[in-house]
Amino acid sequence: MATTPLDTWEADQLEKSLSRRVKGGFGAFWVAGSRPQEPPPVQPIALTGGIPDPDALPIEELIESSNRVLRREGPEALRYGGHQGSPGLREWLAEETSRREGLALTGDNFTITNGISGGLINVAQTFLDEGDVGLAESPTFPGGVGAFQNCLCNVDGVPMDADGILPDALEEIITRHEDEGRRVKLLYSVPNFQNPTGYTMSLERRHAVVEICQRHNVLIAEDDAYGDIRFEGERLPSLFAIARGNGVVFLGSFSKTMATGLRVGWTLAAEPVIDALLQTRFDLGGSPWVHRAILEFASAGLLERHVATVNEIYRRKRDAMLSALEERCSRYASWNRPEGGYFLWLTLAETVDPKALADAARRHGVAYVGGQAFHRDGGGHNSIRLAFSFVKESEIPEAIQRLGRALEEAADGSPAQSS
Repeated sequence: MATTPLDTWEADQLEKSLSRRVKGGFGAFWVAGSRPQEPPPVQPIALTGGIPDPDALPIEELIESSNRVLRREGPEALRYGGHQGSPGLREWLAEETSRREGLALTGDNFTITNGISGGLINVAQTFLDEGDVGLAESPTFPGGVGAFQNCLCNVDGVPMDADGILPDALEEIITRHEDEGRRVKLLYSVPNFQNPTGYTMSLERRHAVVEICQRHNVLIAEDDAYGDIRFEGERLPSLFAIARGNGVVFLGSFSKTMATGLRVGWTLAAEPVIDALLQTRFDLGGSPWVHRAILEFASAGLLERHVATVNEIYRRKRDAMLSALEERCSRYASWNRPEGGYFLWLTLAETVDPKALADAARRHGVAYVGGQAFHRDGGGHNSIRLAFSFVKESEIPEAIQRLGRALEEAADGSPAQSS
């Protein structure tokens, strides 16, 4: 049967109809080796995406959990579940978080969201107006501040170091905006194993950030996607716990501990804040089937067991990458040693040309995310993010060998010798 091609708008027609959200949207990731060019000469090893190890996904356990849910409560699981999400899963989250943080929480303190991204969009739409100011760590995860940008607010970056947000800089930026007649409404922060740097905010900084934001009436959106992916060190109290729920919305997710495809996260807040968040939810909630399957999986102790298993996998991968970097790349970059999470953050030596590195990495077959993807001010060119979660452990030494050859070439301007 013959098919008729679709008619499409001319470019100027489309441009006139786009919303200001699209026209002013936050830029996409820039990934070395991913531009639409001719195929790379070598099949690349990707150190790009913060995605769980595909060989460690709990597929069989989720099949069994889902089957039990459908056989036991199929009609309820396959109906709309409401904006706030499954009561059973919310109560489980309340019990676990109360035990961990030393707080008295109930299921009414939670909403179930379409991942942390859905939670951030909900928070932004509830609290931000056009012309307001949102703050974020610099560097930061683009998807987080993208939710702010989509509300047509102004977004400003707050400098950070290995201990997290710099309190003096935070105070100065908030005060400057206030003096210029702008309202700072929200601060987006990833305190644990931050994306992209892997840094963890120190306890002292956590208290300082909470105190500053409470004094200036700035709501904190605390993204804890990676908090349970810990290899060593002690868990620190959340910003939400330090604030005792005052002025903080905590956002969690099953994406990094279980699977991204579940698309299930949650927001935790004081009940009046939850009530406000529900006023901007028009999606009829997430899937009760998936919520109940996760509850079945978690309440049977399978989540705790699975997290322990994958943390050992990610610890080995981190250590393999650190060892290979030390052996091959120490002349050309420096890096951190994160206590958990998915990422290493490399600062390039002054001798390395970032553009030459991108070109050389493509030729040598290793892909990474350039640091400028995480900066709104055009900075970050001397940094790159390496993700170790998705790549096979056995491929890490070869990936870093390739990166080392690319760094060597970018540093001296001549093709590197294979080693």
